[in-house]
Parts: sequence; C-alpha cells; structure tokens
Amino acid sequence: MKTLFLLAVILLLSSCQIGKTGNLKLNKEITSNFEACIVLPGYDYYYNGPEAQPNVILAVKKEFTFEKGLWKPIALDQKQLCSWMRIIDPDLRGIRNQYDGYVIYSAEGKELGLWYSINWADWTTIKEENGTVTIYTPMNPQKSRRPFGGIDSTF
Repeated sequence: MKTLFLLAVILLLSSCQIGKTGNLKLNKEITSNFEACIVLPGYDYYYNGPEAQPNVILAVKKEFTFEKGLWKPIALDQKQLCSWMRIIDPDLRGIRNQYDGYVIYSAEGKELGLWYSINWADWTTIKEENGTVTIYTPMNPQKSRRPFGGIDSTF
C-alpha cells in the first residue's frame, strides 16, 4: 500500500512539472572543451559521484544562485579537470560509457550552464525561478529501476 501511495505522489508531482522544467541540449563544442581541459570563466563548478571519477561535471553561470543539494562544489582548475579527463578518457571508455557535453537551458530557453556526463543526461530535472537554479542529481537508469517502478538509488 505504501508503494502505491508513493507511486501516486511521484506521478502527481511529475505531472505538475510537465512544461515547467528546463532541458539539456547536446553540444559537441562543450564536449571538446571539457576533454581539452578548458575551464571556462564565469561559471561555478560542481560535480556528482566520486571525486576521483565524477559521473557529472556541472558548470552554472555565476549570475545565478545555485541550490546545491547533493552537488559538490569545486574550485575547478585546469590541473584538476585534466586529472579527471585522464581517468574518464574517451579512448578508454567505449561507446556505452561515453561522456558528452550539453548546454543547460531553463524552461524559457535561458542558458543556465554546462553539463558533462556519461549517458544519463535525460535522467534529471532542471528548474530556474527568479534567478535561482535547481538541478536535481541524475539517476543512473541502469541501477535505479525496480520491478514495480520504485527507485533504488541515485548515483
């Protein structure tokens, strides 16, 4: 009974958000910049996952207030980014574990920041309201599904 109630609440909340959330658009230039260890000015950087090998690297424009939640802030510099890129080297990953770069947009089409991650970019929710940005940490779709639609964990 608890599971059905929880599922109903999740469906209700997610239906209220349709059309009000931002999105990510694949951008090869962003991918190239991250892989070339280019840290762009004007952004605050965050990551999700293990510090040695993040699942997601996030850059939010400094003009926005960012609700960190489970994101870990980092004073990212070229040395740290290059260290990450050596570990998540595109030549070593293979197609199934490819990281890609995206531009983050609000529901109104305002550019909020940059995103670099493994193939899980569709498994997040983006909100921007009155200059405050909230980006929920993504779920790993391969680990998060249970037989009846429940959620096991986020990464």
